[in-house]
Amino acid sequence: MKNTILFILLLLNGLCYSQSLNLNQGTIKNEDYFVELPFEYVNGKIIIPVKINDKTYKFLLDTGAPNCVFKNLNTVLNPEIVQSISVLDANNNKSTMNVVKLPDIAIGNIIFQNAVALSSNDEGNLVLDCFKIDGFIGSNMLRNSIIQIDTKNRILRITNKTEKLNFNKKSKIKLSLIGIQSNPYISLAIKGKKSIKEKVLLDTGMKGFYDISKKTYDLLKSKNIVAVINTGSGTQDIGLFGNANMNEQLRVLIPKINLANSTFLNITTVTTDDSNSRIGINLFEQGIGTIDYLHKKFYFDSYDENTVDLTEKLMGFSPTIIGNKLAVGIVWDENLKDQIYTGDEIIEVNGINYEHFQICDFLSQKSIFKNVVISEITVKTKSGALKTINL
Repeated sequence: MKNTILFILLLLNGLCYSQSLNLNQGTIKNEDYFVELPFEYVNGKIIIPVKINDKTYKFLLDTGAPNCVFKNLNTVLNPEIVQSISVLDANNNKSTMNVVKLPDIAIGNIIFQNAVALSSNDEGNLVLDCFKIDGFIGSNMLRNSIIQIDTKNRILRITNKTEKLNFNKKSKIKLSLIGIQSNPYISLAIKGKKSIKEKVLLDTGMKGFYDISKKTYDLLKSKNIVAVINTGSGTQDIGLFGNANMNEQLRVLIPKINLANSTFLNITTVTTDDSNSRIGINLFEQGIGTIDYLHKKFYFDSYDENTVDLTEKLMGFSPTIIGNKLAVGIVWDENLKDQIYTGDEIIEVNGINYEHFQICDFLSQKSIFKNVVISEITVKTKSGALKTINL
């Protein structure tokens, strides 16, 4: 729901590289393989156990990103540096990262050899610290495999044989692998009075159902398919290198999305500055998804009904994290725009004080805003004054 804290975990998703490189490296030791791996599902993040040098680490499964190792693990492994590159995250924040060669990586009984990853020695990244992860397993490592994600039962299956998996062959659509890290793209149909087809990034690292690029929004607007609910300016996304810059965003309602054999109704989304729209982890909360990198197919089998209404309650503002504090990100409601502002610290919600609440709990636990009707909020302005607003 968009009335949760909108930390759309862009992280490495949408990274732009300033030098040419190829992250599609490495092989799999096993000739035939199948593993059924339990995973942690933490507030929309799939966290899997990965073994390196006989020690187990926690990695985020992120199909919209390449492999990555972060400072603590990078220090332990001290991997060979292949090259250093300048990168921009999806919020256009710049940093330098190394491309490193990894030792053998075991996911269950599958051994991945000679893979490469981006490595970062940056400290104090709130998202990484809160989820206590050591790195990402990305699409460049999975490009020669078939993975099946079952969030209801918390099971990840990885194989190179389709006969090892159960899925409805009629739910099949084409999958494209694009770029230097084999990002998986699928096509969906967006429908109103008219319809368009769009190719979107299948991104398990993204919290939410669908993020719309401004390019796609402009196309939908020209065909009267999309309705603007609100406009607002501010920041709500956290990338690998920090918050997005202040800019104008649109909150829009999409009547219908068709994907494989499933139909999704009344999708609320916010425009992004990324060049591509994305389908996120909330798709996999509606059914079992099978990403067949090997044969370039995607299968989606709904848990329940093939038609799902995604109507949600909307707040008049979107919260975010700024300076390690819960804060107002984007103000949507016109009646609130002269009362609260981007960067105001959120002190109380419905009389409950959150000033000293552990900030990681906002990221890794159920949102305090989910399924709650907010009648009163107290904020601390940039001048330090406290202000209570009745909503």
